[in-house]
Amino acid sequence: MYKKLLVAVDLQDAKGTEATLQALNDYVAPGMEVELVAVLPGFKMPLVASYFPEDMVKQALDTMRAELTRLADAHLVKEMNVSVWVTAGKVPKRIVARADEIDADLILIRALKHGRMEKMMMGSVTAKVVQTADRSVLVIR
Repeated sequence: MYKKLLVAVDLQDAKGTEATLQALNDYVAPGMEVELVAVLPGFKMPLVASYFPEDMVKQALDTMRAELTRLADAHLVKEMNVSVWVTAGKVPKRIVARADEIDADLILIRALKHGRMEKMMMGSVTAKVVQTADRSVLVIR
């Protein structure tokens, strides 16, 4: 049985995040630890960072943390042991690294439907997490 679950969400996809959190209620057993993770992509790249004030990333992360906490309070059963973690960087890399840091037993991530051009240009975050994680990954739709 899993004891520590990392749940990766994309706050840009509000409906998908809400659906992921609702589905999470079915996967969590009493005593399981759950960490909700959201990653702010791109802001750590020098080219991007040079166009924004230094405290912009901190403000964005604070806003993301507040939104993720609000969503967790609204959609998760109260018996869960839930924590929230937000960061900036390359999304798949940060998700897998965080799973390693907290020694998660399972990563839960939603598969998003992207167009062909978007897949060709960026690839799929979900696919990259599945390919690079050294632990079980549960992909939900």
